[in-house]
Parts: sequence; structure tokens; C-alpha cells
Amino acid sequence: MEKAKTIIVSILLDKRLVFYGLFLLVIQIVGVLLFYDRIPEYDILPHLWFGYVLSEYTSKGANSLNLQSRLTEKFQQHGWPTANPRRIDFLLRFAGFLLIGGLFWESAELFVSPLIGRVPDSFFAFPITLSNIDGAIDVAVGALGATVAFFIRR
Repeated sequence: MEKAKTIIVSILLDKRLVFYGLFLLVIQIVGVLLFYDRIPEYDILPHLWFGYVLSEYTSKGANSLNLQSRLTEKFQQHGWPTANPRRIDFLLRFAGFLLIGGLFWESAELFVSPLIGRVPDSFFAFPITLSNIDGAIDVAVGALGATVAFFIRR
């Protein structure tokens, strides 16, 4: 519990990250109220930004626990001499996005959409075809946002 508190406090004390989260909320609300029904492609913007924001949150949280350097040390002990904190940061950002963004966001869309009168995306319908590819595209665009955040934060 103490580690979760450390992560949350580190994010909340970073004004840039708080702004990113609030901006994400604004573009999502604007999309729901104005754009999703008229311009379905608008969905790309919140998913891209969500990936970016979640990547930044994951990196900041992991850094607050000194996770990058501890994992680098562990990887190097187990025969990965090319492991360094920057590469570990990328792995953490990507894993954080896929776990939280890919599972949480898409699951929330699946279960919350009917509660607000919207048809949920069929991300969990297999096989993925052109008629149900929206969820897979959402996750891919979010992963792109997470990757962009990594490269911008050099």
C-alpha cells in the first residue's frame, strides 16, 4: 500500500502529469458530447493521448520506486549486459500501457458503454475482422502514443 501511495503522490505532485490527465478527460468528454457520433475517427485522438499519458504515468511511478535501476541490475545479473535504465523504462512504459490501457480502457468500454446507452466496441470478439477491428486499432494507437512519449522524453 505504501508503494501505491508513493506512486500516486509522485504523479500528483507533477503539474505536467496532472495537466495531461485533465486534458485527457477534456478530450474524452468533448468527444462523447460532440464528435463520436459524427466523426468516428475522432476516437484515435483520445486513444493516442491516453497511451502517451499512461506511458508518462508509468515511467514516473516506476521512477518513484527506483524500479528502472533495480530491474536493470537484475537483468544484468541474469546475463543481459545490454540492459540499461533507458531500455527498462521503455519496457515498463509499454507493459504499463498494455496492462492498464489495453485491459482497463477496453474492458471499461465493454462494460460501461451499455450503462450510458452506447454500443460497446467488439474488441473481445474473435476472430478479429474488419467489422470488429476498432478495439484492436484503439490499443495499437495507444501503444503508439506510449512509444511517442518514450522518444520525446529523452
